[in-house]
Amino acid sequence: MNEHLKQQLREALMEKFGLDIDEAVFRFSTQNYAFIFPEKPYMLRVSIRPKRSRAELLSELMWVDDLKQFKETICEPSPSLEGRLLEEFEIDGQLYRASMFRTARGKIKETVDMTPMFFICAGDLLGTIHHVSTDEEQLGMHYKRADASTAFAALIDRVGERMPADVLAKVREVQGRVDALPRETGKYGLCHGDFHSNNFFVEANNIWLFDFDGCIYTYYLYDVASFMLSCLTSGYGYGKDLKTVLYQEIMPYFQIGYKLNKECDDHYFDEIELFIQYRLALSIMGIMEIEKIGIDVDLGRVTAFYTAGLMADHVLEGLAVGY
Repeated sequence: MNEHLKQQLREALMEKFGLDIDEAVFRFSTQNYAFIFPEKPYMLRVSIRPKRSRAELLSELMWVDDLKQFKETICEPSPSLEGRLLEEFEIDGQLYRASMFRTARGKIKETVDMTPMFFICAGDLLGTIHHVSTDEEQLGMHYKRADASTAFAALIDRVGERMPADVLAKVREVQGRVDALPRETGKYGLCHGDFHSNNFFVEANNIWLFDFDGCIYTYYLYDVASFMLSCLTSGYGYGKDLKTVLYQEIMPYFQIGYKLNKECDDHYFDEIELFIQYRLALSIMGIMEIEKIGIDVDLGRVTAFYTAGLMADHVLEGLAVGY
């Protein structure tokens, strides 16, 4: 992050929350910034997504409240100094939205600390979320949140003209393959939408999950693929065959936890590699949308890595080339 943007964010967040991000560890993803305060029970999330309506924001909070009844490690946003759960402000014409989470305990899981038990616990948490979502779908409950197909198409409209023609064609192909899948109850519903290792803290066997800002109606496998991709791209399994890492070192343990709460048939996870590509496509477009607003990390290298996975006939082989 460049110093001008950091200073502007520091002043805005100090005014809104009374927290000094100079004391925090900075984490970046294609959808948000996270400022994590070591040894303190709170963190700040700053989002750069388009503005949400009041109904969308209320739907997010209502769903989080529902989930917390089933899993105490679901983290709710806490009020700012002015009593708001979400603060919005502009810097150089760009809209930012910030929330504070006070109940997250532990720390972000480092790659070297990822163990079979960690994968089981992640599966248990995500299986709980998808179980609740499935139950609500069966009851006819519906929240005012976006549909992934619509959001994906809107993102293409915003960044498509800046994409190389072959990459855009591949993005559309992946979108078409996902959109062609049946939206069956039990496989499609309200999802976290950004389930990766920078969006939860780990304390022993507890995973404290936050950042439901991107909750969206999509296939449950999208959340699963987001987690799998975050493990692989963080360097887990570096130097090994990624197919072996995914299907022998991560998935079997993740599924143990997931199936504790969510019913799955024998073919439930068959399309996981397609959804890893889908996640890569969204990540590439997300980078393109934010690349001009003050990010100084090497986005070109990250984009090339993601693009290698997206464009390959076999996504895991493509990611291995990027390693």
